[in-house]
Amino acid sequence: MSEERPLDLRGRDRKEAIEMVQRALIEAGYETSDRVEVLGGAFVAEAVRGYWAEGLSAAEAHHRLCAEDPELARAIEALAPLLLNRAEARNQREAAVAAVELLLAGSAPERDQLRFPLDPDSP
Repeated sequence: MSEERPLDLRGRDRKEAIEMVQRALIEAGYETSDRVEVLGGAFVAEAVRGYWAEGLSAAEAHHRLCAEDPELARAIEALAPLLLNRAEARNQREAAVAAVELLLAGSAPERDQLRFPLDPDSP
């Protein structure tokens, strides 16, 4: 593994910072869809960080964000479900591949290894 280099954005204007972050993700080997998820997740996290840092619940943080910056809140409301759906789909793909690998290896997967987590709260 290569030596980690910090991404130093000090003194950079916004356009330069965006280009550096994009380039860093490309150089790290992230595919386009993964880069979108990383950047989208960072956007959502940054938008709500100040509210959750104050000890508010998710609902309280969302309510306060809506009151203080309705435009940003609408963007978060649109982006968060998309990111969640993509993460759930990735988990389902990984579970399916793992089950097929077990079958190909001659192992009989346990029943719960063949279930796909469509709803993380379901038994």
